[in-house]
Amino acid sequence: MTDWPRLADRQWVQETNKRVKAQETHRSSLVGVESTDENALHSLDSTLKKTTAFMKKLKSLSAASIPSLIEELSRLNLSKFVEEMAAGITETKLKPSDVIPIVDLCVAIASRYPKFSELILTEIKKCLPLKRADKISNPAKLRIDVRLLCELILCGVVGKEGLQTLGATLSYICITDKGEHLNVGLICSLCRPVGWQIAGIVPSPEGNEGVSIEQGDLEMSEAITPEHRKVVNDLFTNYHTGLIRHLEKACAVMNVVQKKVKRHERTRGDATVEEKAELETARAEYERLKALASELSSALGVQMVELKEEPSDNEEDEMAAMEMDKALAEGHVSLWPDDESRLFYENLIDIRNIVPRSLYKESEERTIQENELKTSVDDIDVDGLEAEPAEREGDVDVGEKEENAAELDRPKTPPSPAQFNEDMTSATDASMITSEEIKQLAQKFFLNLDHLVNRDTTDQCALDFVSNLNTKSYRKKLIKVLYGVPSSRLDLLPFYARLVASLSPVMPDLTTELSTMLIKQFREFVQRCGQERVEEKIKCVMFIGELVKFGVIPRAEALSCLRQLVYDFRGHSVDMVCAMIETAGFYLYRNSDSHPKMKIILDVVQKKKERIKDVRHVMLIDNAFFACIPPADSAAARRAQAEPPLMIFIRHLIVDINEHNVNTNIKCIRRLAWDDETVASWCLKYLTSPWLLPYSNLLHLASAVAGLQGLTYYDWISTYVIDACQEMIRISLEVPGLFNQKAIASACYLGELYNYSVCDTPVIYKVLYQIISFPETDPLAWQEFYRVRMVCELLNTIADFFQTGRARRKMDYFLTYFHRFYWMKREQWKVNVVMVEMPGAEEAGDNAVIEPPRFPADVEAEYRECMRHMRKSAPLPKDLAEAENAVEQIEQQLKEKLALASGSADEEEEEEDERKVLDRTLHEIAEEDGEEYGSDSERPPAIIAEDDADEKVCVHVEKPVIQPEDEEFMRQLDRMLADQVKVVPQQTSVAAAANPSVDMTVPAAVRNRFQRQICFEDSPGGSKNAAENSKPSMKVSLMARGKGNKLVLKTVSIEESALHEAWKKEREREEVERADIKRVTLGHTARIFAEEEQEMRQQIYSHSRFN
Repeated sequence: MTDWPRLADRQWVQETNKRVKAQETHRSSLVGVESTDENALHSLDSTLKKTTAFMKKLKSLSAASIPSLIEELSRLNLSKFVEEMAAGITETKLKPSDVIPIVDLCVAIASRYPKFSELILTEIKKCLPLKRADKISNPAKLRIDVRLLCELILCGVVGKEGLQTLGATLSYICITDKGEHLNVGLICSLCRPVGWQIAGIVPSPEGNEGVSIEQGDLEMSEAITPEHRKVVNDLFTNYHTGLIRHLEKACAVMNVVQKKVKRHERTRGDATVEEKAELETARAEYERLKALASELSSALGVQMVELKEEPSDNEEDEMAAMEMDKALAEGHVSLWPDDESRLFYENLIDIRNIVPRSLYKESEERTIQENELKTSVDDIDVDGLEAEPAEREGDVDVGEKEENAAELDRPKTPPSPAQFNEDMTSATDASMITSEEIKQLAQKFFLNLDHLVNRDTTDQCALDFVSNLNTKSYRKKLIKVLYGVPSSRLDLLPFYARLVASLSPVMPDLTTELSTMLIKQFREFVQRCGQERVEEKIKCVMFIGELVKFGVIPRAEALSCLRQLVYDFRGHSVDMVCAMIETAGFYLYRNSDSHPKMKIILDVVQKKKERIKDVRHVMLIDNAFFACIPPADSAAARRAQAEPPLMIFIRHLIVDINEHNVNTNIKCIRRLAWDDETVASWCLKYLTSPWLLPYSNLLHLASAVAGLQGLTYYDWISTYVIDACQEMIRISLEVPGLFNQKAIASACYLGELYNYSVCDTPVIYKVLYQIISFPETDPLAWQEFYRVRMVCELLNTIADFFQTGRARRKMDYFLTYFHRFYWMKREQWKVNVVMVEMPGAEEAGDNAVIEPPRFPADVEAEYRECMRHMRKSAPLPKDLAEAENAVEQIEQQLKEKLALASGSADEEEEEEDERKVLDRTLHEIAEEDGEEYGSDSERPPAIIAEDDADEKVCVHVEKPVIQPEDEEFMRQLDRMLADQVKVVPQQTSVAAAANPSVDMTVPAAVRNRFQRQICFEDSPGGSKNAAENSKPSMKVSLMARGKGNKLVLKTVSIEESALHEAWKKEREREEVERADIKRVTLGHTARIFAEEEQEMRQQIYSHSRFN
């Protein structure tokens, strides 16, 4: 309605411009009027005869008498009759043509008597409906009053208060008339004369002689602001939209009735009188609404919508039903998927021929009225299911609401489920047999109901109940047990339905009560969306579907249930539709009478699936669709697409791994042909797919990878698995919404790998910081919290290893940034959800207080639980500002440490140079051949001082760590030297030869000097002689006895030989073996700890369950 240029009537344009100029003239004449000029009034005629005559003329106003009244007004003093003049003008019966002259008279009176404006507005308010409780008693007078009020506002007689009164009146007219649309004529009477001034409306030309006009071709009144015009325009537009919706609904109702009448005329020859009368009523309502919509569309200047009055005949549906019936008759298709199902649902036990009639004579008679379920498939209307419901409370159409309301007036209907349960718990039947044998049989029977697993046991239960327990009280108890089947035992529903179908011929009341209770429960679930668990809803629709397949509940009722669910296809309705289609969809699709309707419902479900974003719901819809219409693929094609047996075996080894078979599976995986690229690719595919395993088995898969890492030729597998996990997390961040579950599983898997020492701490920190720092490009990312969930899952997995020391400090840094990330996401959600999901004021009501939506409780609970696991006593930030301050403090501390480290860099370089000089001086210390010193007391003072200096220098040098192998080597060297000393010449004294075990102990000072030489031997600052000698050699100090039986330490250079190389290789082999034993031992220890913990949990669970 704001597009220019527009088509308009030329005469209307001229009249509108003329009228706007006249209104502006009146406004300018009233601008200077502030108070009454008393001197001027005293000079006028105020005789009672003339003033009384004037007031009589005023009460019988007409367009012809107004000019004379205006002339007399200028000669009379009517200051005492201002209130009577205002009341007389508003009470006079006026015609639409009298409004403009009346407005001229009001302008003349207001220019002479300023208080007239307030008085006439008060009188007009008395005639206008301003509250919702007001009623319109005289619509014709209301048209004149609203038109008069608009003209008075535009001419300046009434000001801002009058504009508020007009807004309240128009709001009442448009908002309170959404159902009947009785005020269309009133709105149309305003749009043509004053629609442009008050709402910017250009009416459509009445004939074909319209002219194109621009916005500047029309004069605009300054009495109403553009904002007020927009408000009035929106009111009229919304009213017009509601009328069009009402018209479309009436058209749909008429089409349905007309389709039914035509179908009956084609199939039966003629329709009933009631159906024809219903069609005439629907057509009359449609014609009335169409005329009103056409009139209002012309007045508002919008194009009238085109509606299809004549619906297409239902010939296509009839042809489809005939084709299905022919295919069933010829045997091309079957009503059941296999022979076993056909026998289960069709071959029921005939209790009448097995049990004597005396046992079921009482229960065979129907004592309650049969439930009024829909039995005709033709009565189910599946048209209009593709449209989205306008309002939540309008999910069920008017016919269904009337039907539900009419159920309250039915005579002696079965009780509701709640009332039934109360009656069962409170009532006691006098006919209850008190025999202990009967009680035992009843107890055994009801216990056996939980173990119905085949047809034979179900049929035997039916026979036992009819033979032994066929009393009123036990029949009620059986209904209660069947109705209250647990939602976790959905496998019992087919057998319970077979039991009910078997008992139906001899116990019609049981069938009637149970089916009525289920249908009522279903309707309660549909009307009260989201208040019950979805498991109960799924159980209800599956039970109804099973009873439909046995013929206990008509197929038309099942189609009606599906229609109600598909109409509002969202939330739990999706789960209920999928469960019902999987249960009875195949049966309804293959029946000739329900096939056309079921086909339409399936098509609508497929179309509405495109609007669903939940991956789980999409998967459920696909499964239900293919369960109803299986794909027509051949057995050969399925065999061609079958997986190789070796691939299935590999998937079994990895996917089915648990605490009991982890060691066996590791051995089998190790023995696979890893040199084959196909086998290796299969193994790596499943080793890097943690989402295929249950969450509790991820630690066992990580244990298997750790076990493979400890083997010599399989250590590369762990690196591949870690890279794959990181890659999946990275992909989920780059393409959000597609791999969220896989990424969360990969994060948990990576944490378990860290627990088994497969990956290092830097990998964990890299992933954590990547998750919270990767940029979000999706504009709807504020709705997703999978990053928070991913971080929480990873932290919960690795929390025990970051509680002390340096790891705890680094983790505290990350948690500070994670707190900020969490509160940033929370603030984004808070800002966006207010703009997107906040309900409007009109929907909430006038006095309703609109509360903003609450942050998702599951995300907040997971975050707080993770923080309690990581830091039990640490306080959490309460808002984003507090989290930002914590990050700033951490960064400031790190900057200060970095500044201190950079300031001491020069000092460290100087110390490093001093160390190099000291290294060179220490290398120059060498023992001379023939040097003999037994102890420090026998050495020269210079050398002792030099040793002291060396000891002082060593304070600045890192003390070498002597390995156990080096100590063993020193002991062997001492023993070898001792053996060499024992071999002396024959000239040695008898006393010396008599001592077979000479104990030679290396002095402490010599040992220290020897250790310093070995420690600095390989440093870069060696002497020139050592650098010139390029031939590799190893210096060894030998201790012997010199003159006077004194110890002599000599340095000998030994070249590398085969003995030295063999010793070196043996040492490397021992190190590798020791590392392998260490890894295997740690892996076994972790697995034993996990097994003990699992056994403890099972014992606790068993003990608690037993108690």
